[in-house]
Amino acid sequence: MRRVVTQQGQRPPGKPSMKLTSRQLSDELSKTWDPVLVKHALESYGEIQQRFLVGDWAPAELNGGRLCEALSRCIYQMDTGRISHSKTVGEVRKYLLDENQLHNLLAKDRFHIVKVVEVVYKLRSDRGAVHISRHYNANYMESMLVLYAAKWILAEFLRLAWIKDEETIAATIAQLVQLDHSLIHELDGIPLVLARGISATEEVLLLLNHAPGNRLTPSQLQQQASNQKPSNVSTAINRLLDKKDIRRMADGLALTPNGQQKIMKEILPKWAPMK
Repeated sequence: MRRVVTQQGQRPPGKPSMKLTSRQLSDELSKTWDPVLVKHALESYGEIQQRFLVGDWAPAELNGGRLCEALSRCIYQMDTGRISHSKTVGEVRKYLLDENQLHNLLAKDRFHIVKVVEVVYKLRSDRGAVHISRHYNANYMESMLVLYAAKWILAEFLRLAWIKDEETIAATIAQLVQLDHSLIHELDGIPLVLARGISATEEVLLLLNHAPGNRLTPSQLQQQASNQKPSNVSTAINRLLDKKDIRRMADGLALTPNGQQKIMKEILPKWAPMK
């Protein structure tokens, strides 16, 4: 036995739509749904975007799992009217697919969102992002799948949950699902920084961030920094060492937490704006 209600109801007359920042979107959704769950969902989605754009495949997949946990609990609240900060993805899945329960959401809406969440959540566990695997490592293709599945899950949540005029919802969903590309393209194991006009220090940091273990030798950096003159790469390395954004190791140069923060707070907003 189930109860079914319309999800969007009667919306206000259309108004000129505008793009919303993540903070504005969070404030809007938190008027109706649990602010903690909404905050976790949007932050996880933002992290997926950021990590994908700078070529961090495993963290992108890990954040896909966090997004699934947060949005599963958001969907559970929508379907039951009850808030849970502890129910697992599996528990929510079981409830949403149980036709003997009372549901606010339509069966087709519950089925599709559960299946997409299940794919993302299982992928991040089985393909080397969470557990060490002899067979798989997180890679570009899987990170891209997680990113676009996350876009669909979040867009579907907005469609079902947001009491807003249709034009604003459509514009916000379009903003979410626009094509986003990594700053680094890798082919045959060779990375290429795609941003034009990027400085030598920025390119060195991005290449180290992308490298296995965040480490490269100076000669590898010289070869991979295709946008720079060799002398500029050498100067950039020395500057980054002075600022402790990178450090010398026995097997080459390694990225430090300082360097990682610079990528996220300075380089990424400059070369890959998302808001």
